[in-house]
Amino acid sequence: MRRRATRLPYVLACAPVAAITAATLAPPMHATAASQRPPAYVIAIDPGHGGRPDDAHPDQPFDPGVIAASGLAEKDVTLDVAQRLQKLLTAQSVRVVMTRNDDRYVGIQTRMQIATDASATLFVSIHFNSFTDPGATGALVLYPGDSSLPFAQTMSDTLQRDLGGWGIASDGVQAKPDLWQHATMPAITVEAAYLTNPAEAELCSRPAFRKAVAGAIDGGILAQQPAIATRKAEIAAWDAAHPGHAGATAAANRPLPSAPGERSVLPVLVVMAIVGLLLMHQRRRLVAAALALANLSERVTERRPRVRWQTRRRRAARRRALLERARHTPRRRTVYDELWF
Repeated sequence: MRRRATRLPYVLACAPVAAITAATLAPPMHATAASQRPPAYVIAIDPGHGGRPDDAHPDQPFDPGVIAASGLAEKDVTLDVAQRLQKLLTAQSVRVVMTRNDDRYVGIQTRMQIATDASATLFVSIHFNSFTDPGATGALVLYPGDSSLPFAQTMSDTLQRDLGGWGIASDGVQAKPDLWQHATMPAITVEAAYLTNPAEAELCSRPAFRKAVAGAIDGGILAQQPAIATRKAEIAAWDAAHPGHAGATAAANRPLPSAPGERSVLPVLVVMAIVGLLLMHQRRRLVAAALALANLSERVTERRPRVRWQTRRRRAARRRALLERARHTPRRRTVYDELWF
């Protein structure tokens, strides 16, 4: 009895030692983090407007944006340009977060929340302009505050350089504090052309011009964040050093870890070690309890057929008693006894 009484303190004393040994033998967390694929830059792309009227749900909001005289809807052009831009950035090993990938309505706050949740480093909203004067022309970049002004100016310069050959002049940059005011990263809105201008609206209907707009915005992003090219080279070098690594390609599409390598598994190992050793210490009691439960189950299983057999026997006895009573009961005569048909 004395030996069993002293076994529990011995187990508790050995548990931390076992946990520390397991943690020592486990791969170092910092070394694992250092060997991971370099995280890709995250860029949020916002195709402006979206959604269509639904007769079955008349309360559902929709926003087609500007409608050109030809019937061209801004929401369709912005989505097409955004998807082209997504392919260009993905080729640069950038993880692109789209606020919408189809024709649906997305609220302004939801769009910014998507970018914030993804920890995007830059936010670009794609639009096409309108004005009461059909002669208005040019590419305009809007920004919410001073922290986004450098990005807006860089994008404006790139648009002027890349779209000038299409006859799109630069309208410069303009502050719009009520738009993207809660942005946690540099955020801009690109108004690439005027859909109310017949000539520019005709350009927006051409796939070649949409491709040029996507290329110009891509150039502005790379000019604002030149480290994207360096990160692309680092990712390519890591992929070359780890051929066939599981998840090397998919890693760019996963959410980036907020602080890799900072979480420790030591508390978990300590708890697991203590629970495991306590279970080993109490194994006799656990086995005894399992056996008792098994015996109880066997008794219940054996008793059930016996109870059913006894029930059937009582029912048969009642039937026999009723038949015997009916045999000795005198039969009553009625008027129907005189009928012989």
